[in-house]
Amino acid sequence: MGAKRRWLEWGKDAAIVVLGLSALYLLTMTPLVQDSGLLAQGSSGVREERADVTLTAAAYPSRLAVNTGQGRYGVQYDQVEVDRLFAQAGPLLGEALSSAEQFQEIDQQYWQDDLQQVGLYFDFSGQIPLSALGGWLQPEGQCDLPGAARRIALVQGEDNRVCLSYQETSGRFFRCLTQLSASLHLEPVVEGVQENGARFAFESEQLAQLLDPYTLLTEHTGGGVYRAANPMAGNGDLSQLLEALSFNGQNRTAISGGQAFLEGESRLEVQEDGTVLYRAGQEGKYHVAHSGEQPTLAEGIETVRQMAQATLGAYCGEARLHLISARQTEEGWLIQFGYQLNGSSVWLYDEGWAAQFLIQEDYVAQFTLHLRSYTATEEQALLLPVERAAALLPALTQHSRELVVQYRDQGEGTLSPLWVAQ
Repeated sequence: MGAKRRWLEWGKDAAIVVLGLSALYLLTMTPLVQDSGLLAQGSSGVREERADVTLTAAAYPSRLAVNTGQGRYGVQYDQVEVDRLFAQAGPLLGEALSSAEQFQEIDQQYWQDDLQQVGLYFDFSGQIPLSALGGWLQPEGQCDLPGAARRIALVQGEDNRVCLSYQETSGRFFRCLTQLSASLHLEPVVEGVQENGARFAFESEQLAQLLDPYTLLTEHTGGGVYRAANPMAGNGDLSQLLEALSFNGQNRTAISGGQAFLEGESRLEVQEDGTVLYRAGQEGKYHVAHSGEQPTLAEGIETVRQMAQATLGAYCGEARLHLISARQTEEGWLIQFGYQLNGSSVWLYDEGWAAQFLIQEDYVAQFTLHLRSYTATEEQALLLPVERAAALLPALTQHSRELVVQYRDQGEGTLSPLWVAQ
């Protein structure tokens, strides 16, 4: 009888252990924990072990154009429509990046010729590392193209093959063949698209004298008006922010214009104006999860994307985060994100960006966040037609500039869309 009771007690203990481990596993799989940085942070100097890392797209185009051969369909300042079109064209771009062959530099005329061929044009409104973009769009593939680009085109190349062209960060143009067939892969995406008269500034003799040649021109006469606010004003909920950043908030100190939180050698400041500053200790709190010996740039972007989404994304309302740039500096990888409202960028304060992260070795050494919240109003603002707005540029600058619709956020208040030469 005693032996039987001991077996029963042992069975109960084993069941409790199994249930406890199951609960812990399920907790780690929740979005809150996965996006909070808890799984990537070090503890007592222990670094993140290598593991398979799932990369999530950190960049989406804000402009997209389709050249059908009979005309062009272009869309911008309408994120719903851009996303709909990108859902069809994005996988093709991913396959093209993953199958790209040796690249070669081309001159501007060849690039402009490509933009006038049957094909697809993508504008990401930021300098996106091509290797990272290929990994996001084609998780099973690998893109070995160096550098970063904002503008990319897919057109028919030699022997019915799809050609990938792009303008690199330096302003130079490059082209490479891919392993895709134009008739099998490109044409089915292009067919059936209805032209809407979109064009580039270099295709207009008049506007080519005033605008950057790759300004995309579409019919656009207005945009929504938004209310901007500081979510940390008044009784802003600090607990949600601290939880997202894995700070317990117990070691708290009042500072001028805000509060500081300490964990070991790491310091987090939350200012009353919604600015959040972080400086790491010797080894840092937020480590980059990676599957190789060293983190890749794409894995670094994914780590800080999760942090930005769990913080800025939780407060920003109807805005959307987009990757502005990710580049190597003397200090490490410098990665910036910005806000967008329906495809139009928000220029925030003097810097323009909403978040900036510095990654050194395999951890986040510093970051600055500007927490903002945007709410759409029922009001619509009218804008000058692009031709009339462009005619005003000579009074502003002697250089050709790109003309875009943008929002300027300098603090509390209402934001209306503006034509901006950049």
